[in-house]
Amino acid sequence: MEAVVTIIVTPRDRYSGIIDCIETIYLHTEQAFRLIILDLAYPTAIRQQIDAFITTKDNAEVLTLGKIIPMKALAAACPYIETEAVMLLDNDSRLTANWLPPLLACLGKHDVAVVNPLTLETEGVDQGAQLRNHLYTNEIRIVAANADYYLIEDKHYRRALPDEIPKEVRSSDMFELHGVMFKTRVLKKLDLPEMVVREHIDIGLQLKSMGYKVLSEPKSIVIFDNLATRMNWFDMKYFFYRWSKKRAWYSSRLFEQRWGYKFYSEPGVYLWIFRRSVFLFCRWLYLPIPIANFITSGLAKVRRIFIPIWDPLTDPIEQSVNFFSSRHFNKNSIEE
Repeated sequence: MEAVVTIIVTPRDRYSGIIDCIETIYLHTEQAFRLIILDLAYPTAIRQQIDAFITTKDNAEVLTLGKIIPMKALAAACPYIETEAVMLLDNDSRLTANWLPPLLACLGKHDVAVVNPLTLETEGVDQGAQLRNHLYTNEIRIVAANADYYLIEDKHYRRALPDEIPKEVRSSDMFELHGVMFKTRVLKKLDLPEMVVREHIDIGLQLKSMGYKVLSEPKSIVIFDNLATRMNWFDMKYFFYRWSKKRAWYSSRLFEQRWGYKFYSEPGVYLWIFRRSVFLFCRWLYLPIPIANFITSGLAKVRRIFIPIWDPLTDPIEQSVNFFSSRHFNKNSIEE
């Protein structure tokens, strides 16, 4: 049977968890598919587990690329995609039953390039409900501050409980890479930026410039591990490689070079990296999640005393407007 989708799995924060990810793919995907696992320097023991799992699968392969960031790996994998649809999946995300048909149905519309599943997150670095919304729809907004303009990403229904999220398909400005489906021909047209932050926003701007739509389909659900599962030391080494402050700063400068805008929340990104780093160390020491969060919050408050977060507006979301409906968008449109 001919495959209807290619599923590409790449590390996000960690190496461990890949086997659970692959198992849910085979458990919950009834239609024919092709699986490409991106090996970004998996430890030998994990690579052996991957090889053992797929040795009996005639639809799976491993693409060995070495230790590189996920976006660079995705660019390298694009030539290997032969199906009309491709699902990009982080290895700490888990598919759920009947995830594929709703996405394919949405993607079949002629002007739709990307379809988001409903992405839920487990309780982890940010304490709260054990399962809550991470991404339903999101929006690129622009705000004036200190005589300059800044972009903002606004996630709708952020951390809402699953039963509080609307059930209908809605348009979205962007996606996130925990799990997202692309039309392959559109993905191959994109200039995939070598970024570790805001890469999904860069691509969202490109898609809008080309006249394509992004939809969110809540009938398809993906669950990602919000650092709830304790990492091994080799996981943490990859985390600090991918989420280094240097790479985050470079990504922000590259975005600014490509689009002419900074992000209002850029100082918060470096705090985000700090908080997650502290949390990971606490969990590595086997501290329970509530205690790890308590320590993380306390140290983050101390850090903000010495390194205050630039935040001159009382309510930046309320004071902003949608970027695409503003006068700013067309000046940076990319020709298809």
